[in-house]
Amino acid sequence: MEKNILGKINRLQIPTWNALKINDTSVMIALEEMSAYTGNPLQKEYAGIRIRKEAPAELRGSAPAILGDTLGYVQRLCNYKLHITIPEGFTAKEPVILNFYLDRDNALLSDELFISAEAGSSASIILRYMSDGDSDCFHCGYTTLDVKADSSIRLIKLQMLAENHMGVDATEVNVEAGANASVVLAELGAKKSVSGCSVQLAGNSADADLDGVYIVNHERELDMNYRIEYRGENTQGNISLRGALLDNARKTAKSTLDFISGAAGAKGREEESVLALSPEAVNLSAPLLLCGEDNVDGQHATTTGKIDEEKLFYLMSRGIDEKEARKLIALASFSSVLEKIEPENLREEITASIQEALNNAD
Repeated sequence: MEKNILGKINRLQIPTWNALKINDTSVMIALEEMSAYTGNPLQKEYAGIRIRKEAPAELRGSAPAILGDTLGYVQRLCNYKLHITIPEGFTAKEPVILNFYLDRDNALLSDELFISAEAGSSASIILRYMSDGDSDCFHCGYTTLDVKADSSIRLIKLQMLAENHMGVDATEVNVEAGANASVVLAELGAKKSVSGCSVQLAGNSADADLDGVYIVNHERELDMNYRIEYRGENTQGNISLRGALLDNARKTAKSTLDFISGAAGAKGREEESVLALSPEAVNLSAPLLLCGEDNVDGQHATTTGKIDEEKLFYLMSRGIDEKEARKLIALASFSSVLEKIEPENLREEITASIQEALNNAD
């Protein structure tokens, strides 16, 4: 069986000391061949929305630098393509849901997805990735979301691969004038997960929120690289990460706000709040703020802490045992991101996954 190394992916935009081991990451997988993915992620038709199995070549531009290596691997391995178009002025009444399930019959998935939101459109897209733990599975995907002028799109990606599997995923978001993109990335599974996202605020008054929620337990690893680039005037974009580390977990988070010359009046904030629930867990964070324009407002903050003892005491004084009180406090730390997730049953699914990880902590 051939060994394949996906090397030096999720690169930090401005490298720091190599000794910190945060500049990039690699994934080793075993591949004999990449057969076609025959699963059916779309379980129904969506009236008014165009969905095609192939995407026009002109949709693919050059990838953002931090995602370029991942895109190269996806294009080399790709066994599934899909192009979703939200027509001009159309408002979707229900979320478009794609469920990718990996098992013995479809153990390998390398998907290249294109989502085109035409001017004045509105929709929610949900991508869910799951796998059968009894099979040898691997996922490597790239999603491009183009949000045209005055449109509004919510994209939610839920990674729930089995704990013995590997996953690499990248998301490119391009936002034009007056448009809004809301991206929520939930990292809840996989032995090692590599998650990258780059948002380009290209048009004036474009705005975006990039939210990440994660829980890493046992011996699992998570490497995140999230970035917002401000090009248009009066753009606004925020990165917010909420997570918890348990057992012998290892997590790396790279988050960048990049103000390009000409982005006058742009505003941005990046923040991460990490609950370290085990002394053996390893947490690495590298927030970057890059500024090529004077008239901007950029802020960043990273906090790592343990359970608040005063909150713990309060809950225990109300008759809740210590273990349950710790879980309640940990779950509450995710609330600012979870409240953005719709529909409600999806929010409940993510909450249940977090609760399960807390219950199964060593």
